[in-house]
Amino acid sequence: MRSVSALLVDVPASHAAQIARVLPELRTVPVTGEEALSAALARRGWDAVLHGGDAPHAKALALVRLVDPHLPFIVVSPLQRAHGVPSVSSLTQLGPVLTRELEGARMRRRVGGAHRLLAAQQAIADHLAAGLEPVTLCERVLTTLGEALGWAAGAVWRPDEDMLRCVVAWHAADSRTAVAALVDGVRGETYAAGQSLPGRVWAFRRPIWAAGSDAALRAGLVTAAAFPITDGDECVGVIELFATDAREPSGEAAAMFATIGGQLGAYLTRRRRRAFDAAGALIVAVDAAGCVEMANGTACAMLGRSEAELLGRPLPSIAGVSWRWSESRDADGRRLGAVGWGERARLVAASAW
Repeated sequence: MRSVSALLVDVPASHAAQIARVLPELRTVPVTGEEALSAALARRGWDAVLHGGDAPHAKALALVRLVDPHLPFIVVSPLQRAHGVPSVSSLTQLGPVLTRELEGARMRRRVGGAHRLLAAQQAIADHLAAGLEPVTLCERVLTTLGEALGWAAGAVWRPDEDMLRCVVAWHAADSRTAVAALVDGVRGETYAAGQSLPGRVWAFRRPIWAAGSDAALRAGLVTAAAFPITDGDECVGVIELFATDAREPSGEAAAMFATIGGQLGAYLTRRRRRAFDAAGALIVAVDAAGCVEMANGTACAMLGRSEAELLGRPLPSIAGVSWRWSESRDADGRRLGAVGWGERARLVAASAW
């Protein structure tokens, strides 16, 4: 049996010594009473709970199931008759029973986790089908991921020129004051490519799992994970999530992140494109260097060139045509650029969405 850590709940010292002799690879921490058990369970990281003594185990079991319904709970007292939970009458049975329960817990977590992942993906697909505005959609996505998968807080980041800017930040309704304060502070932050967790995801275009930053750890957020919002090879945003427990990457989570990131990226790009093409005025979006990023049908017809011929090139010079450029920011802080024909200039977003 691999090395595991277990709580010994109300196990007499003499009995604990016998357990140590039978299973020397078992790392144990003794606790006595409900208050001590609650405090120990809050620290998480346990592989099993062994209950001893002559007191009924029902209250201890209820506390354990409240924290983790899959955590193995085994009665090791010869003085109790256990009902509904595994028990051993002889410590020689403990090794096989513990191994069986640990494997069963791993399978239950995997199956239960898969169901939650599928439920979250379906809920987000429903949000996408509803045709929501981008910011509202991002709020729904964060809430769904948090409530369905147990994340405590999160944020969505959008490229704005050469920086990432926070679009939406969320925390669970029952969050500690420190978590709420941390999330409020995130709303005004920006990151360059490669800076902090969102910036690294933006730069490398792949999910990253990490321990919480110093500020996050002080707020009780142990694990951070972030994944890109993508449209093809382009990263058009980043979703960042925080958890109060220790979590590790898995193939199932990676697949879900890829699916959600791709669906959300395609939706945001299509929505921007539809609004762009629906405008009757001549509209061209340009980057900071003045090169064409997008051109609607009216612009292409007026210029006599396809959009493919215009992309990445400076605005064409046409005799008798005066281009006008202006720049400002919208209420969300996005850079806005306007390029138009004389008095028909229109304001368009130069950021990804």
